[in-house]
Amino acid sequence: MATVIRMGGPEMARVRFALSPLYETVMALDTLLRPGVHAVHLPWAARMKWALEEVPHLRLLTDLLHDDAVKPSFLMPPPDSRLPDLEHELRRVAATPSARVRADIAELHRARLGPLRQLADDPRSGLRAVVEALRACHEALVAPYWTRIRRVLEADIVHRASRLAESGVEGLFTSLHDEVRWADGVLAVHHRRPPLDPEPLTLRGHGLVLCPSVFCWPRVAVGTRPVGDGTLRYPARGVAALWHEPEPAPAALAGLLGRTRAALLVALARPATTGDLAGRLEITPAAVSQHLNVLRAAGLVATQRDSRVVLHLRTERGDGLVA
Repeated sequence: MATVIRMGGPEMARVRFALSPLYETVMALDTLLRPGVHAVHLPWAARMKWALEEVPHLRLLTDLLHDDAVKPSFLMPPPDSRLPDLEHELRRVAATPSARVRADIAELHRARLGPLRQLADDPRSGLRAVVEALRACHEALVAPYWTRIRRVLEADIVHRASRLAESGVEGLFTSLHDEVRWADGVLAVHHRRPPLDPEPLTLRGHGLVLCPSVFCWPRVAVGTRPVGDGTLRYPARGVAALWHEPEPAPAALAGLLGRTRAALLVALARPATTGDLAGRLEITPAAVSQHLNVLRAAGLVATQRDSRVVLHLRTERGDGLVA
């Protein structure tokens, strides 16, 4: 089964990119609840083992995310700007109409239980608790890594814009994920499980927001009931390199210093291919590969394959050295 989105002229004219710190927060918590689903984040999850001990109203959030197949849409409103700040997004959650909260809760398998029943009975008070919990989760799970996460997300947007310029709309959409298809004005997202809303999604002249994400990996998510813009959230390129921290080899550290390697480290604040780096530094790809081997052995650069390309990214150790 697939979620089908019909994209006419007005909808195509309003396709845009955006990031969402709130969505990353929701999915970071989901990653801790289901680490096997988001296995690429296991190194991060191991660090976060005790991070949620002081989060207020945590049971309410975990109940809202308990069902893997359904997530309440009011927790993840479509971004209304390219990079909204967290507090702006939390204000939107707090302003969710009570009817919308109750409708979302009604779809959850645990809707009649404990905190969710209380949220449905008193949405205004319950949403204040939700916002407080989300803010605390962001501070514990996402904020310490937000600079690195944001670099990866922004680099993905730059790459997708390049695909749009080179290959048009079809090249853009089909490069997002292997579950995404485009043909004759129809965008289809093929799910591993049947969608709850099998009917075609009509945007009614509103746009589609394309949101790269770190923590949604490996899935694609579609906002199927937009009140305004729809959303298509997909894994950003280079996610696998985010948490890769190899142990440095002492001999490699001894051979580290040099202007070219320093330039490579600076450039690798964002994911890049060997070819990208060669063009930027005006040296041969072979020379880039040689320097990357040393940086990687020293634990300063991580390299991961992403679909048909190989991406390099500075590790946290590399960030510290550059700083």
